[in-house]
Amino acid sequence: MGEHSASGSGALRWTAAALIALLVGALLVHDALGPEPTGAPASRPSATLHPDEPTSASVPQQVVEGGVLLPEPEPPPPPRTPEPDPPRLGTVTTAVANLPNRTADGPFAGSMRTLLAAAPDFVMLNEVSRHGTDELRALAPAYGAYRDEQMDRELGGLSQSMNNVVLWRAADWSLVDAGRVKLVDDDRGYRLGKPFTWDRYATWVTLRQADGAVVSVVSTHLMTNPARYPQQHGHPRLSRAQQYGQGMEVLVALVRDLADQGPVLVGGDMNTHGNEGPWTAQARMTGAGYRFAKDSAVMYLFYPDGVEVLDHHEVRVASDHPAIVTTLDLSGA
Repeated sequence: MGEHSASGSGALRWTAAALIALLVGALLVHDALGPEPTGAPASRPSATLHPDEPTSASVPQQVVEGGVLLPEPEPPPPPRTPEPDPPRLGTVTTAVANLPNRTADGPFAGSMRTLLAAAPDFVMLNEVSRHGTDELRALAPAYGAYRDEQMDRELGGLSQSMNNVVLWRAADWSLVDAGRVKLVDDDRGYRLGKPFTWDRYATWVTLRQADGAVVSVVSTHLMTNPARYPQQHGHPRLSRAQQYGQGMEVLVALVRDLADQGPVLVGGDMNTHGNEGPWTAQARMTGAGYRFAKDSAVMYLFYPDGVEVLDHHEVRVASDHPAIVTTLDLSGA
C-alpha cells in the first residue's frame, strides 16, 4: 500500500510541473507580441501622396440605387448674369431744307442759323452744291457733315451729285458709314422752256449713339414734277414719271438695306404730291411701310411705322420752300 501511494504522488507532481511550463510559455509569447490594443488602433505609417494622384476628396463619389452603381450628380451651374438691355433710341429732332444755290451768302448763313436754332440731331440739306463741306461745318460748328466729295463727272452729274448733305450733332452721334447712291440717270426735261439733263442722288449716313443705338439718315432731292412737266428732249426709253418711279425703287431698296441696322429717316424736296400717281415718293414710301410729315407742298420727312411725331412745324428760310422741323420718338421703331 505504501508503494501505491508513492507512485500517485509522483504523478501529481509531474502534472503540476507541466501546467507551470505551459503558463510560462504563454507568458513568454505574450511578452513577445506586446500588449493587446485598447481604444484607437495603433497608427500606421501613412503612404506618400503624389500631386498627380487623386485623393478620395477629388474622386466623384458613387451611389448605389437599385443595385446599380450611379455617379454622383454634377453640381448645378452658377447663376446666369442678366444680360443688359439692348440700346434703344429715344427722342430726336430733324430739320429738312432746300436752300437753293442762287441764295446769297448772307441769307444762306441766316437760314442755317434758323435751322440750327432748335439744336436738331440731324439736318438734311438740298441744293447746296456751291457751299463746300468745310463751309457748312463752319456755319454749324457743333455738327459733323457728310457729302461724297468725289463729283460724278457724267453728263447729268456734276453739281447735282454734290447737292445733298447730311449734318449731325457731333456730341451725341458718331459716324459709322456713309455714301451716295444715284437714283435717276439722265433725266431729260425742260425748265423754263430750256432743256436740261440731270441725274438725281441720295446721300446717306449711318450714325451711332454712345450707348450703341444706330440710326440712318438720308437726304435726297428728286426730279422736278413729271406730272406738271412731262416733256422730254431726245428719245428716252422711259417717260419722266417712269424714271421717277424707277428712282424711287432704288431709294426704297437703299432704305431697306440700311434698316437692317436700325431706323431710317428720309428727308428732302420730293417735288411731287401723293395724289399725282403711284410712282410718287409718298406712294412708294408709304407702300414700303413708312409714314411722313410734310409742309403744305413737297418737303417731306419719312419715318418708319411705330415712330411717334411729338412736334412738327414749318420755319421760314431763304428758299421757295419752307423748311420743316420735326421731333420724333424713335423708341417704338
